Amino acid sequence: MTQYCRYCCHMVVGDHQYCTERNETMSEATAKSPNRCHSFAFNPIDAFGGDHEYTPREPKKTQCDGQISLFGG
Repeated sequence: MTQYCRYCCHMVVGDHQYCTERNETMSEATAKSPNRCHSFAFNPIDAFGGDHEYTPREPKKTQCDGQISLFGG
């Protein structure tokens, strides 16, 4: 699962975006970009919008249906 500050329980959005766990403010672009924060706590509700919820992407197929492998696998 990709971590975004916007889906973290510690994110507070008002006049500024603020992380209560790390005690720092951040830009909107930083809050909406993927990260590797160790104190991430998932919250399915988006901090920036009320009706948008987290929807994970479906994994892509590695090979098309019916295609023959070059490596005999």
